[in-house]
Amino acid sequence: MRSTDTSRPPAPGLRPPPRPGVAGPAGLLLLATALLAATCLVGACSGGRTAPARPAAAAAPTRATHPPAGAGPAGPAKGRHLVAQAVVPEITWFATPDTGAPQGRLANPNREGVPLVFAVEERRAHWLRVQLPVRPNGSRGWLRAEDTQVTETPYDLRGDRSAHRLTVLRDGAVLARLPVGIGTGGTPTPSGEFYLTELLRPTDPNGPWGPYAFGLSGFSDVITQFNGANGIIGLHGTNRPDLVGTDASHGCIRLRNEDIEKLAGILPIGTPVSIER
Repeated sequence: MRSTDTSRPPAPGLRPPPRPGVAGPAGLLLLATALLAATCLVGACSGGRTAPARPAAAAAPTRATHPPAGAGPAGPAKGRHLVAQAVVPEITWFATPDTGAPQGRLANPNREGVPLVFAVEERRAHWLRVQLPVRPNGSRGWLRAEDTQVTETPYDLRGDRSAHRLTVLRDGAVLARLPVGIGTGGTPTPSGEFYLTELLRPTDPNGPWGPYAFGLSGFSDVITQFNGANGIIGLHGTNRPDLVGTDASHGCIRLRNEDIEKLAGILPIGTPVSIER
């Protein structure tokens, strides 16, 4: 089904991306530094021949946020979401706070050289409950807060698969509604709660992935291996704008190039992405 939004111009509230630069607390402008990460992401999305990509600087998050001295829980400001960037060489996660049995570990940066970032769902004095960028989709765990630096993002994304639409919100208010292409019946876009993990810039901005591609924390339910990676789902541009608004991808979310360019300029890594079931 083609969305009636496909002919609408980009929303005026989305500003074009800034020139590449480094800013933000503790280097939370996350760089996707590895060629392997780029080829695995965009290849799994489009199913075609892979192509190299360059690192891209994500938009800066808001200021670092700290829990009150002494103890208790601390949440984000209204309409905002907490993001944690790893500041240690290895992140260990646990099933519950204060447990002595680790449930898993992730190297920071990971094997592709990408620094780790997490969407935070709950914050206690010394612990963070986060979404984990691992299979199965929906995995959660507790991290030691001291192993991360926490900031806030005012943005979140909501995907509606039946309407082929991506809604962009800032501080809880709708900023834009954008038409998207999604996965086919055989390679559907997974539903659930995810977040942006990296930003890549393909070397050919007119190629099948457009000028930018965000990696998500989610994975395809069908494609489990591609070029040695794990079927990562992405949010990227396209050289087939006529297919935006249809079921056409291998699971990734495709946008018009002018829309992904603007999102690349405003969305920090760690921004939550909710895809309707």
